[in-house]
Amino acid sequence: MRRLPTVYFDPGIYHHLPENFQPPQDGSAGFRNGKAALVSVLPVRNLPKGLIPKRGLHVQPPRFHYGWTFSVQELYDTATQFGFVALYDSAIPPGTEPTLDDFSGFSTQLKLAQIVRERLKISSCSPEFVIVSGKKPICISLTNNYKRGNIPPPKADVEAIQKLLGKEESEAAWVLEAQSCHQWDIRIF
Repeated sequence: MRRLPTVYFDPGIYHHLPENFQPPQDGSAGFRNGKAALVSVLPVRNLPKGLIPKRGLHVQPPRFHYGWTFSVQELYDTATQFGFVALYDSAIPPGTEPTLDDFSGFSTQLKLAQIVRERLKISSCSPEFVIVSGKKPICISLTNNYKRGNIPPPKADVEAIQKLLGKEESEAAWVLEAQSCHQWDIRIF
């Protein structure tokens, strides 16, 4: 029978993090004060330092995304208004307007990334749609702490994408992923 390697964990190396961002003291999965306590302080404009994964099998931090959050309807409306909506290939009957049911999120994401790359000439980041924890479940993410630590893309690039999305009134911020890396846990990186 194959034995799993031992994972040594020292919670003291994360004592500099705000308490709601810290892992449980025993190295188990989750958050020191629970996920709800962390989500209640999100989104944040500045992500604390030290939430970077370590190579190999370790207790890894959760993944945070930097961008803007939307409801599904808001994302569809924004994509339609700013010309990067993509619809499923199913035939829409003549004389009817496409609806949210016809919306293809993945194809829309690819279209947005192409516009950012070709029209805005931005290569520092490629927007992707991710499911996040919070009131609005979708984030147009420009980066995450597994890629760049707590450093957002260049300000000029963020502002250009912000304008493209019609989010001039809303600053980009860090939010917690709701899928695979949604908590402190033992993972290989």
